[in-house]
Amino acid sequence: MEQRETEIKLRVKRPSLLKTRLRDAGATLLKRRHFEDNIVFDYRDGRIRRSGSLLRLRLADGEATLTFKGRSRILKSTKARLELETQVSDGKTALKILTCLGLRCAFRYEKFRTIFHKDATLISLDETPIGDYIEIEGRPEAVRRLARQLGYQREDFITSTYVDLFNRYKAENRISTRNMIFGIRA
Repeated sequence: MEQRETEIKLRVKRPSLLKTRLRDAGATLLKRRHFEDNIVFDYRDGRIRRSGSLLRLRLADGEATLTFKGRSRILKSTKARLELETQVSDGKTALKILTCLGLRCAFRYEKFRTIFHKDATLISLDETPIGDYIEIEGRPEAVRRLARQLGYQREDFITSTYVDLFNRYKAENRISTRNMIFGIRA
């Protein structure tokens, strides 16, 4: 599926309060809490990341999704980028194909995700090893409006990727692990 993705991340300090605010705003549960293992691929020379793009294989609930994300543009505190995504019937074979093409795991991150929706807006509550976040995805004005309904201000908007957030976390906590997986120690 091809689309232009527009999203923000927001730090969540109290997930139970956020879930209440989501219900009060009219959001409904789309997919229950589930585990995701995300593998970001690149060539050894880092050319995909340097181009501002991302190639990811996501494994969740026995399904695999291959995603390409193009270069980001920040517009009014939201991030917009091309997203191409397809379901893959066999994640292990897809992983082997990508490595046979010379790609390697540049970064791996795990999270538990719960997905909600409100109108045409998708809301993902992510529990990660470095804290909890929500991603709000949809039309730019709908994203900003829902964030305000949930009690956030524009200065709370995060347009960084999980790679960037994890690199910041590692620097602040003086840890050297390469991947954002459960069990890391700060």
